[in-house]
Parts: sequence; structure tokens; C-alpha cells
Amino acid sequence: MHFHFLKGLKFFSVPSNFIACLLLIGLVLLLIFRSRSAALVLVSGAIMLCVAALSPLGNVLLTPLERRFPTMQYPDRGIDGIIVLGGSYDTISHGYMSTIVLDEDSEPMAVMVDLARRYPKARIIFSGGTDPSYPGPSEASIVKRYFVSFGIPAERISIEERSQTTKENAEFTANLIHPTPSSRWLLVTMAYHMPRAMGAFRKAGFNVIAFPVGERTHGWRNMWWPEGTATDNLRRVDIAVHEWLGLVVYRIRGYSSDWLARPVPRLRDDVLRPSVTGGGSPRSAAMSRSDH
Repeated sequence: MHFHFLKGLKFFSVPSNFIACLLLIGLVLLLIFRSRSAALVLVSGAIMLCVAALSPLGNVLLTPLERRFPTMQYPDRGIDGIIVLGGSYDTISHGYMSTIVLDEDSEPMAVMVDLARRYPKARIIFSGGTDPSYPGPSEASIVKRYFVSFGIPAERISIEERSQTTKENAEFTANLIHPTPSSRWLLVTMAYHMPRAMGAFRKAGFNVIAFPVGERTHGWRNMWWPEGTATDNLRRVDIAVHEWLGLVVYRIRGYSSDWLARPVPRLRDDVLRPSVTGGGSPRSAAMSRSDH
């Protein structure tokens, strides 16, 4: 019951879901009662939809999260392991298809092959549970086979397949590998999710170095411009509101010691920036390396 309550709460905390429900309620009330209050509800939903879908609000909210940690910087000293967080594998479609189906945010999966080759002695940890309402193999077990198919030895890979939240990612992974204060762990997840993930893993006792991937925004200069389609703008608002609410909840409930985790200066001095030629972006360089 608690799990389904949280799913319902999560549904209505997504702005696009809330706006759609508000519009539907307003329309139904207007058709039944034809009152000024019903019209006000409908107009409020329409205004929210226009602001979220046509303005740069999504970029304004998302850019500070994605720019909090520098992207695509490789530590030049040895690391003990690489932790990649789940959420890229489509567990719903897997039961109906014979191939692995990557979800929307698949960049963490794409860079893992390159990282495993760059740090051949590093342990690979995948952390991510599967929604219990969908039977079938766990995301973690499928992802392990995915890594092995690219030539990563199975003995290097450990999986944590119980977690349903970022807090549980951190706690269950800590229980699995028992990190020491001197150990160094590279944390791989989406750029917008990195501040919350870093806060949770630091709280769990990890000495983590951020390796954010999959930026959706285009830097500080472009944050005041909307995207070319309403769906892109609305999607950015959904993601950003979810993360900002998550940061507040994690700080209040003690899952993180920071409201908004920041880079540790001493860990930023020992990283190498990837060399990029031909005007390409660091992200595209890393993605092309992972294709070979």
C-alpha cells in the first residue's frame, strides 16, 4: 500500500501530469456546473501549460543542476571502482521483445565500455532495482549481460538489484562493497541527477568523483531560450521539478548532508579533460569512443 501511495504521489508531482489533470477537472466542472470557478480552474491549467511548454522555464530550472559538476573529466589517478546507476533499461518492454531495450536516459550505459577500458583494474558496480509490479528478469541482471557482451569480464561486475530510489542506491551499494574512506569511486549518472546522487552517496560514506553524462541543456548562455518544440520544454520542466523536489526531500529527511551537493576542490584538480578536435563536444567524443 505504501509503495502504491508513493507511486500516486510521484505521478501528481510531475508538472505535465498535474496540468493535464487540472485541465480535465476544469473541463468536467465547466460542462456540469458552468460556473466561474470551473472556468478559473480551466484557465489556470491552460496558463500553466503554456508557460511550461512554450517558455524557457525548463532550461532555467535544469541548467543549474546539469552545470553543478563538470562533465566528462577523467581522473588521472587510479580509482577503485565505477558505480553506474540504473534507469536506462526498459524493463516493461523487455518481456515482449527479444533484444535489450534502452530507455530514454541511456548515456550511462554508453560510456561504461569506455570507462571500463580506461580503468582496467576498477571494479564495476551497477545499482538499480526493478519495479516489482512488472515481473521478469531484473534490470541489474540484464545490464550485467549487456556489459559482458562488450567484453567486460563478468568477474569485474557486481550488481545491486534491490534499490528503488537514489537513497537506496547509495545505502545498498555501500552494504555490498563496504567502501573505505581512502577508496575512490567514479559515480556515473545523468547530469541533472548528479547533485542528488552525490549527496546520497557521500552520506553513505563514499568518496565519490562525479562523472555526469547526458546533458539536456546547452549551457548558461542558452538557458533563457526555449527549445524548438513544446514537448521538449515540457519534458525539461518535468525532470527539473522532480529533481529539485528530490533535493529538498533528501535534505529534510537526512538522506543527504547538502541542499545541493558541490564538487570537492581537491578532487577537481586531478582530472584530465578529454581532447576534442574538429569542434566536437566532450560528450560526443566520449560517445564515439564507446562505439569502438
